[in-house]
Parts: sequence; structure tokens; C-alpha cells
Amino acid sequence: MARCIHCKSNLSWFYIFKRLMIMKGLYIQCPSCRQRLYFTSSSKRILFGMIMLIPVLFVPAFMLGYMALFLGWVIGYILVLPWFVTLTDNDEPLF
Repeated sequence: MARCIHCKSNLSWFYIFKRLMIMKGLYIQCPSCRQRLYFTSSSKRILFGMIMLIPVLFVPAFMLGYMALFLGWVIGYILVLPWFVTLTDNDEPLF
């Protein structure tokens, strides 16, 4: 799980999940020390790639009739996203 760079406290899975689903800005604020934390560029690439894979796999699942399997896979996929987050104290470009 992700840790705060400043106070070294662990960020909860629910807090990271909520911040990924409801983007209010390009940063995450640490709940204990209130410092701004940003995604690392490698973390941004992994999250971007994982999210872009969902529409690509939707078309074959729809055409082959595997929508129930696809929906189960997407829900599991989204629930795993917070474990791929790493944080830094400055904003890094995506590429």
C-alpha cells in the first residue's frame, strides 16, 4: 500500500480507492499531515494502461457474449487499482 512521503503513515485502501474514483485534483492529500502527494510517473502509466484496457476488452466480450464474465473482471480490476499506487512529493509528467 501507499505511504506518505512526509510522515510515513500508511494510506488506507479505502482512502486511495475513493481518491481514484473521485478526482478533485491532480494530488492526494495525506489525511494525517495534510501534505500534498502526487502519483509517480510509473504509477500513472500503470493506472492509465489498466483503465485503457477496459474499453479494448469490452468489444470482444460483447461480440462473443461474455458480458457477465467481463463485468466480473472489471469489478475485480477496479478493486485492485489502489495496490498499484506509489506516491511522491512532486508532480511528475506522465511520459
